[in-house]
Amino acid sequence: MKIPLFSELTRLYQTSREKSNVIRMEIRLRDAIDGESLRRAVYTTMKRYPYFAVMLQKEGNAYVFRENGHPVTVSDSEKGVPLNSPASGFHLLAFAWQECTIYVDVFHALTDGTGMLELIRTLLYYYCSDHYHVQICTQGIRLVGDRIPPEEWEDPALGLEPAPPADAGNVSPALNLTELCHARGDRRKMLFGITMEESAFIRFCKEHDSSPGTMTVLLLSRAIESVHPDIGRPVRICLCVNQRKALRAPKAHQSLVGGVWLEYRDRIRNWPLTRQATAFRGMVFAQTMDENVIASQQALNRKCRVLQSLETDEERVAFIRRDDATLSSALTATVSYIGKADLGDVESYITGFRTLAYPMVEGILVEISAVNHRITLDFMQNFSTPVYLEAFLRILQENGIPYQQMEGKPLYIPGVELPWLS
Repeated sequence: MKIPLFSELTRLYQTSREKSNVIRMEIRLRDAIDGESLRRAVYTTMKRYPYFAVMLQKEGNAYVFRENGHPVTVSDSEKGVPLNSPASGFHLLAFAWQECTIYVDVFHALTDGTGMLELIRTLLYYYCSDHYHVQICTQGIRLVGDRIPPEEWEDPALGLEPAPPADAGNVSPALNLTELCHARGDRRKMLFGITMEESAFIRFCKEHDSSPGTMTVLLLSRAIESVHPDIGRPVRICLCVNQRKALRAPKAHQSLVGGVWLEYRDRIRNWPLTRQATAFRGMVFAQTMDENVIASQQALNRKCRVLQSLETDEERVAFIRRDDATLSSALTATVSYIGKADLGDVESYITGFRTLAYPMVEGILVEISAVNHRITLDFMQNFSTPVYLEAFLRILQENGIPYQQMEGKPLYIPGVELPWLS
């Protein structure tokens, strides 16, 4: 088996020592994890996902994924192991556990949160069936023995022509939180989190003509603007978008995340919340029309073709760093919401679920997880000050939205080893 890399290239070369581009999902269960049951569940799960059981290899000046016969690592450690390393058997994903929590670490070039959720559904099915000796409904769960259709393997981006070169410099610089905080010497990456009753937050969103992802962007925009009311630059936040629907590829496993840019413009700042939410919803609707999502993927395809045309890893890294610098100047924060996880019968065993990643080009990354009637908002920052979280919490309080705050801690996600990072 050989899979040439294409849509994976931007995330591959975006990776650095400082920002590993690894997604970590933490699943906290109601009971202590049984390591042997977890190992058996991982072993069985990986048989269902051969396109995840791969290693990265170089052929000439190009990279490919090849079948990896080494066992996937399952470690009894919250730290996990570096991906694409001897400790991970050169796999691009690994599993770990500690006390009541399972950790699943995946290189973002391999898949995205949607792809991870499919794997986690399978893993939890096998783990809970084995550990609790219960019969679990299999509806919507991919299991060993299923026929794996081509739609899971094939990269839907390959069927799109690259876009012509875009005009540069059309987007004004946004409020850059990383730049502001680093200028004050605040460079410590931190994780803050809050949880809420799903029904309460959904009700609030509906009352204000919105949805969880869009409302979180709006509330975060308000919070940031309240900290910097006179900064003179717009607050511009990217809301991540699953591109599978527009690409007609609902089963694809690749990392297929685009984004819509929502700007908290001067003219809407004094509007009531509901009117602001309606304006944001209109921006989301316009930017997520199929033709616009496809155009976004075509623009990404152009970057991938440029990367393919460059001769060395160093040239490709330099190209992506220039591109990331442009994005960093244009974005204040990012909000990502995969949607309600719908893990089925196993949700009754879950007491917590978090999705973690390093902010790559933005100052704050907010990941929203919805599992077992709870919504978790994880704030991952390129700096340590909690001032933006505190402003966000004040807005929740002003609107009567109850929440529970988790203890802040340094942001840690396992690294990934790549040839140009050695």
